[in-house]
Amino acid sequence: MKVREQLLRQVLAMPTADQAFLAQSLVDHLIAHTPAETEESAGITGEELLKELHRRSAQYRSGQTDSRPAADVLADLRQRQLT
Repeated sequence: MKVREQLLRQVLAMPTADQAFLAQSLVDHLIAHTPAETEESAGITGEELLKELHRRSAQYRSGQTDSRPAADVLADLRQRQLT
């Protein structure tokens, strides 16, 4: 068994609050260390990102845009990591 699979099993055995803490910490780390996809998103601050997330959320709630299943988004991200 790979180390990451062992870690996942350990994390899944933890209380939900601890899992949430680790998940949020990993997301924060990935956001901070993932290269920008486009030139226009390079150098964006956390505050700017939060404003953009709020804007997009409002568009979704008002029906101006749709969504994609999280599983599809995660599969795309995993595929990009492999290439």
